[in-house]
Amino acid sequence: MYGQKAAAYRDAEILGTSREQLVPLLYRHLLIYLRKGAQQIQERDLEGKAESLSRASDILYELLGSLDPDQGGELADRLAGLYSYFLNEIREAGRTLDAGRLSRMISLVDSLHEAWAQAARTVEGERRAGRGSGGAISV
Repeated sequence: MYGQKAAAYRDAEILGTSREQLVPLLYRHLLIYLRKGAQQIQERDLEGKAESLSRASDILYELLGSLDPDQGGELADRLAGLYSYFLNEIREAGRTLDAGRLSRMISLVDSLHEAWAQAARTVEGERRAGRGSGGAISV
């Protein structure tokens, strides 16, 4: 029952989010699952760890799939490399039960989250002021 309510809340959150806020939203959920996975490793909750890291990987695949190399150019290429690195780190942390790997990754993702959130606020502010094209941030 709780899982269904959480999924419904998550779906409503995504559907109610502006296009500019979708990437920061994905980063926020990525951070939640990485932190949860690190805690579960420390608590030796292997089943929970597997689920959390799987969800974190799913988010990274979503971010990877959303990249537009034609429009994003070098930035999209760099992000693709970074997301691939993160996927490898998640796999290795899950295999070796190295929560420290996840902690280092959390720090990097947190910085990225803040940068994307700031970019989204800027785009939304420009759109409200009538200066933007109304488009989403795309890479």
